[in-house]
Amino acid sequence: MYNTLVIIFAKVLNSFANILCRILHKDNGNLLGKIVKKLSPDILKSIKIDCPVIAVTATNGKTTTNNAIRYMLEQNGKKVVSNSEGNNMETGIITTLIKACTLTGKIKADFVTFEVDESYVPVVFKKIPLSTLVVLDFFRDQLDRNGEVESLILKINEFLKTYDGNLVLNNDDPNVARLGRANENNKNVYYFSVDKYKYATEKEVEAGEGKFCPFDKTRLEYEYYQYSHIGKFKCPKCGYGEENLFAEIKDVDLEQRTFKENGITYKTLANNIYTVYNYATVISVAKLYKLDAKEALKTFKLDNGRAENIEVNGCETIINLAKNPTGANVSLRTLNEDPEEKELLFVLNDKAADGHDVSWIWDINFEVKNVTRIVTAGTRAYDMAIRIKTSGFDADKIEPYLDLKEAVQALYRTKTKKYVIANYTALQPTRKEIFQLGTVLKWKNFRFRTVPNRKNFRKRTVPNWKRRYWMKELKLLYLYPDMLELYGDYGNIQVLKYRLEKRGINLIIDKYSICDNAPDFASYDIVFAGGGADNEQSILSKDLIKYKDSIKDAVEKGVFFLLICGAYQLFGKYYKGVEGNIIPGLEVFDYYTVAEPDRKKRCIGNIVLSVDLNKFKNKSQTNNGVNKSFENNNEENSNLEKSIKAETNKFETEVIGFENHGGQTFDIESPFGKVLYGNGNKFGDTEEGYFKQNVIATYLHGPLLAKNPEISDYIISYCLERKYNEKIEIEKLGDSFEEKCREQLLEKFLKEKM
Repeated sequence: MYNTLVIIFAKVLNSFANILCRILHKDNGNLLGKIVKKLSPDILKSIKIDCPVIAVTATNGKTTTNNAIRYMLEQNGKKVVSNSEGNNMETGIITTLIKACTLTGKIKADFVTFEVDESYVPVVFKKIPLSTLVVLDFFRDQLDRNGEVESLILKINEFLKTYDGNLVLNNDDPNVARLGRANENNKNVYYFSVDKYKYATEKEVEAGEGKFCPFDKTRLEYEYYQYSHIGKFKCPKCGYGEENLFAEIKDVDLEQRTFKENGITYKTLANNIYTVYNYATVISVAKLYKLDAKEALKTFKLDNGRAENIEVNGCETIINLAKNPTGANVSLRTLNEDPEEKELLFVLNDKAADGHDVSWIWDINFEVKNVTRIVTAGTRAYDMAIRIKTSGFDADKIEPYLDLKEAVQALYRTKTKKYVIANYTALQPTRKEIFQLGTVLKWKNFRFRTVPNRKNFRKRTVPNWKRRYWMKELKLLYLYPDMLELYGDYGNIQVLKYRLEKRGINLIIDKYSICDNAPDFASYDIVFAGGGADNEQSILSKDLIKYKDSIKDAVEKGVFFLLICGAYQLFGKYYKGVEGNIIPGLEVFDYYTVAEPDRKKRCIGNIVLSVDLNKFKNKSQTNNGVNKSFENNNEENSNLEKSIKAETNKFETEVIGFENHGGQTFDIESPFGKVLYGNGNKFGDTEEGYFKQNVIATYLHGPLLAKNPEISDYIISYCLERKYNEKIEIEKLGDSFEEKCREQLLEKFLKEKM
């Protein structure tokens, strides 16, 4: 009786809310669901649904896929209730059902379809029935909110252990296909796949997950990659990946916008491989319920910023959402597959719904073709400008704006074709600003036009100051690039490479991973290792321990080590997990790390440090460049170090980054910096990281070097002086983007602390 009264109250409230929102030109979103859930937490159990319920979950593509399924059902004459606006958490689903139900809580429909946030699948479908669950993909996304991809997969896997309804899975995603084995008694598991398309690659060229078989930890082998880790894979040991297919898409032709399934040719408005996978799920659902998808897919179009094609005052514009590296990479693939000249607007926010960590932009493959100008906007416009500049795009052709309206106006100064990419909270405000510019027309059949290939043969002159560095080079060893690459930490190498090449210095990058030949650590100038997921760290730690003595020797000889997050932990004595398991460290340094079981004490958020870079600078070196600070048994040298330290003026700089770690690190004898904002080595600590003259070990992502050019140049100076055994003053670069970015963020973060 109580829940019936709640439903009646909610429907009356919704009527008033709709009137108010129309007056204010606002969308009430999931506000109704929030109110109802507070009044009755289990209200979903009181909703009576007697028709099939279809749910779509994924990291990317939920909204498009759910709306396409809804459209297909409606085109088949079915009455459908759906959260088509995209409110996909529990309160959004409550809102949808309350609006659609009768006063007694009954849903009168032929089908109910939902898109559901990955983490809410186990929550929602314990309360309402589920007929068919579609799982499209899993990618890294908002790591500060969602955590590692593996944790989400395990949550859904646990739910599926007792689920025996229809389960439609993407067999080209190793993170998804594994769910088919969650319940061996479920005979209603259906796999779909998309055959190799024109731009598929033999090697992985974009950030991805799921590199190892989830059943025996063997490295997966790929015949090809469609994008990210999506492609034809197989475990060479157990055969995982070879499933019987329920639906297989073949003969994908993006130019003609056609593909085939079971001999039937489908014509669509989509021109990217990303959307073809969305449509594969629609076809799978249609086959399950014995419905036709061909006519629906011919006319389906979602005009809400998902691959939206419009004309703005005569200027062709393509708008797309990108809230993580995979989404951005697919958008840029579409841009690069278009041979025409174009300009790009990239809008990046860091609001709560986006995730405050923008490190993911460094996992974007930013090699753009035929792009003459890039405008960046949003709360992190300067972060994006730095990222694009570091990729090699001409900094003079990058225009950052913190004001979105100014950015949009600047974009449309020319009539050149536009591409617009925006993350979650930026998408609709960006569309609004674009639509307010003037006449906007919908493009019914957007098609690339072939243009001649132009090359720029402009002769480049080399500045005199750069000539002095000619013939100089540094060698860098990148440890486990396929495993320690979770938080955009590879960006540190990109920054070093950019800053060295701008000075005419070559950076040779070698990579080492499991099964490669043993590296000679001492032969390198820099050794880099980044952060990774717990599963990958446990696998590689057994391999890394083999090189314990060689690594210690390289540190003692002065090789520079830059260690981020997981790598920072592995170089200590040990890492103790939540369950008490011990992962042995290399014992290169005396600190150790213990995982904090309380999620509330996980160190997540922006962080600012005060770092003294002259702490170990200007110390005496031997003739072969080996720093004498490592000869600790030499009493005379020890006294010299102390006198130099006393005489050297401090060079303190603020260092900005992002931390996301549950491990609490203890017994740090020489911290990297003092915490001005954030946590540090432990929850609520005053110190962060570990610092010696040739070692920076830190939890800072961001990546560390992107917004901190002083740290980059400290590493470069140290390595050049050590290698060439001479005092080298490196030229200052044009760091205006970095300076403005630092000014903006330091003011914001330090003001928040006050």
